[in-house]
Amino acid sequence: MVDNRLTEIGPLNLRQLRKRGLEWFAEGDNQDYFAPELLQLSDRDVSVFSQAAGELYERMLLAARKVSEKGLWEAAGIPANAIEAVEHSMRREWGHHLVGRFDFAGGLDEVPLKMLEFNADTLSLMPETLSVQPMLLEQLPRRERKQARQWVHLRTGLTKGLKRLLDQNPNRPANLLLIGLGHEEDWLNLDVVEMAAKQAGFHEVHRAPLEEVIFSEEEGIFLEIEPDQFLQYDFVFKMVPWEFIAYEEPELMELLTQIMKRDLCIILNPAYSMLLQSKGLLTLFDELGIAHPALLKASRSAGAFPDLRYVEKPCFGRTGDNVRIFDGQLQPLAENPGDYGGLPKIYQELTPFNLDSDGDRYQPSVYIAAGEACALCFRRQNGLIVDDDAEFVGHYVI
Repeated sequence: MVDNRLTEIGPLNLRQLRKRGLEWFAEGDNQDYFAPELLQLSDRDVSVFSQAAGELYERMLLAARKVSEKGLWEAAGIPANAIEAVEHSMRREWGHHLVGRFDFAGGLDEVPLKMLEFNADTLSLMPETLSVQPMLLEQLPRRERKQARQWVHLRTGLTKGLKRLLDQNPNRPANLLLIGLGHEEDWLNLDVVEMAAKQAGFHEVHRAPLEEVIFSEEEGIFLEIEPDQFLQYDFVFKMVPWEFIAYEEPELMELLTQIMKRDLCIILNPAYSMLLQSKGLLTLFDELGIAHPALLKASRSAGAFPDLRYVEKPCFGRTGDNVRIFDGQLQPLAENPGDYGGLPKIYQELTPFNLDSDGDRYQPSVYIAAGEACALCFRRQNGLIVDDDAEFVGHYVI
């Protein structure tokens, strides 16, 4: 039980969030999103999370390379119309991966730390982790606050990765286009990238919804900034998942493939992040001879679990959609509906979570930026599947 780690801080002041343009996270359906407690950690706890994430990231990259060498694209869950882009990206853009987030179970109080998945492409929780957690820390009693700190170096990691890209491409104009699908949460996450980009040295940073962006396989990626006046971008960061493009926008997938092959634009996260993000990759670790204590058994077949204790997930599912949990019976113990039911599925070994006395489960998440573990946050769920109803739980280290 993690109860002895929880420190009551009360609800977050909405005025503080409004000052930073973050009120969306605490209004309407989100009003109970931020937990009124902080989770206390030790330096050793942080070291466990950091080391595991760093080691697992290296193994994910190694697995991706081996998939490419062996041509295991279908087994890894990559649709046919994305293979060319992923292959090209691995050959020409290796090292461009900017930011990802590992989701774990366990890790505290002798509960084994196990990796659930790697959100390697577009990911959320960045503004909560970077901007809201320090606000939550300020609500600790003064005496405790003086000795407390947080492991939140996400902006530093993003800035380092973006600066490295600029240094590697000195002949490209330092302009960056941020693309979203129009959701408020997308823009709030892109705010974090924009802050880091300006700190890294990008002179112009603009944003636009996907439908306003012009894609040309001959000339690159543009915005019409004035009537008949167009600005070309040499760098793009998109909150539009590669798998969404491959499955829902195949013409755009082909355009982006040609833009990449002609070296007209650097797109972040790069196309090979789709391979890192695919849960299909997790089913190949044993076959590829890659081991780590935090890896769970995973398979493309439920038959690999004769005890019927597994979690069924879509290869590219999000926020707990279309997840089903089986715990020894033919019928699922818990399941969520969603929009990803038609995608290939994987089956992953059940693993325990840290719990509190109410039975709520805690899911730690660790960010990777510029290739290094750099930040930590937690979510808390009163059900068996961590989804959009989860609370965000801040942490502090003493």
